[in-house]
Amino acid sequence: MMAVVAGTATTSSFTLVKLQRLPSPPTWRKIWAGKGNPGGRMGSKLMGVKARFGSFKTGGAGVLERPNLDQSQFDPSTKVLEGGDMGRKRDKKGTGSGDSYRVLLIDDARHSEYLVAKVLPQVVPSVTPDDARKLFHVSRENGVAVVIVTVKEHAEFYSQMMVRGGLRSTIEPDSNIV
Repeated sequence: MMAVVAGTATTSSFTLVKLQRLPSPPTWRKIWAGKGNPGGRMGSKLMGVKARFGSFKTGGAGVLERPNLDQSQFDPSTKVLEGGDMGRKRDKKGTGSGDSYRVLLIDDARHSEYLVAKVLPQVVPSVTPDDARKLFHVSRENGVAVVIVTVKEHAEFYSQMMVRGGLRSTIEPDSNIV
């Protein structure tokens, strides 16, 4: 029997490996022939492991030191190098008539009061079933009814969902000029 110690003294970690003869696993040929394993094979068996990483003085390998990193490049404040304005790079659009769009319910013979009262509250959160019935009657009288006035993206979404629900719908820019 032999024992081997592996590792280095600088890292203070080592492994004790004990070498011994292990019986080789039986094969079908050996079982049928009735032969055993007289010589055996040399194998290794792990007896125990003791490891220590680093030392108590340096904090060990599991402790990372905070790096010294210049974080001024990530500073969100704007810096002006040569005059100029520190404000916005471009003017933001105001929320005027240019941003608002009307979602219209267009009268159609296929629309029923029940269908409009079912679809509109599902599509537009601010519309109740009673509001939807009123919009149905307004669209029958005038040919069109304004469902909601909102930003373009929402108006497009509401109109598409109304069409999927079986209603005729379109959008138009909201202008207060009569």
